[in-house]
Amino acid sequence: MKKSLIMAILFSGLASAPVAAAAPYISLSGGIGLPGEWKETNYSTDKLNSGIVLSGAVGYSGRNTRFEGALGYQQHNWTIPTNNDSVSFLTMMANGYYGRNGESGFSPYVMAGAGFTRANASWSIRSNTNFVWQVGAGFGVKLDEKFTIDVGYRYFKPEGLECPEEGNSVNWKSHNILAGIRYML
Repeated sequence: MKKSLIMAILFSGLASAPVAAAAPYISLSGGIGLPGEWKETNYSTDKLNSGIVLSGAVGYSGRNTRFEGALGYQQHNWTIPTNNDSVSFLTMMANGYYGRNGESGFSPYVMAGAGFTRANASWSIRSNTNFVWQVGAGFGVKLDEKFTIDVGYRYFKPEGLECPEEGNSVNWKSHNILAGIRYML
């Protein structure tokens, strides 16, 4: 509950920032997710392999702020060599960014996001829908008036996960490193 309150305060602060000369954009990014341990209450702790992270977003960019709606996908396999089990997350997020637009075209930023994720395990036909949040930092490098390359880090944390078969609560997180391109419309 404390994390939800922190995210609400952060978003209200980002939302109160001026969005002068807002311009719409679309972005696509991809990268690697470095997962934490999959810790099931009263059961086991398992390790997952690094996995793919993909994201697409539509948003508005102002002088020092950006706001976007994003769809994402992330998948990780268990490390047991003879086991092809995997877990994937399909996300819908609202993200806010704050940063400085440098005259050189280099723009560092911090970001926060919140939304929902649909967690699916390969061994189960059931899935869970959970609250998810993320925080991160990165930078953009402007190529020209329309295109910007983005590189960033995101700490990704679903809340209230449960193992679909046993019903055990799961504590899990991922450290995501992404690179992408943003196009101003």
